[in-house]
Amino acid sequence: MAWSLKGKLMTLKVKHFQKIAIFDTTSVVAEELLSHDLSKLAKKVIEWGKIATNNGADSCYVRLYDANKETIDIILENLPYKELPIILPFSLNHESSLVSAFHFRENDKIKTHQTKNRNVLFGKSCHSLKSIKEAEQCGIDYVFFSPIFETQTHPEAKGIGLSMLRKACESTQIKVFALGGINENNYRQCLDVGASGVAGISMFTKSSPFNANK
Repeated sequence: MAWSLKGKLMTLKVKHFQKIAIFDTTSVVAEELLSHDLSKLAKKVIEWGKIATNNGADSCYVRLYDANKETIDIILENLPYKELPIILPFSLNHESSLVSAFHFRENDKIKTHQTKNRNVLFGKSCHSLKSIKEAEQCGIDYVFFSPIFETQTHPEAKGIGLSMLRKACESTQIKVFALGGINENNYRQCLDVGASGVAGISMFTKSSPFNANK
């Protein structure tokens, strides 16, 4: 089974994640996302997906912890999932063949054995080296380590910096993705200190795409 092939199959699959666009209420117009007009939501999702891929995104984390099944179905069906493998919060308990990974928050109880679909990755949000080590021991495939830089999403949180990101990458065998204040001007610095990739909001929603392959 795929779950028993951590060394090869899972490692190969996670390599496809390097620039993860975060889809949440801060990356789209909130009233459209929460609207009961599902056709309007579908249109917004399509528009967001095109902008994200134009800005270099190769995967998407749908960070909506309290969304209902109907809303999530509309989002999954209208994202360009062939270009953007989709990550969902594990807490949504949403089964779909379009989902490539399930993601845990730092304080979530990890239950990777409960999913019916074993051909998926599991990730976790971490804010310390201890949390990363715990994730690795629980069989997590990758982590989001944050906040690397100051971010408008969480203005109260001070950025931990590139040196701490380097320590995080050196402390584990699993993939570490940098999150928090990531933009087109600093994302390569994260890769240079060992990050397997980055996750962000604003860098993937610019109206004028930057060249993500530079």
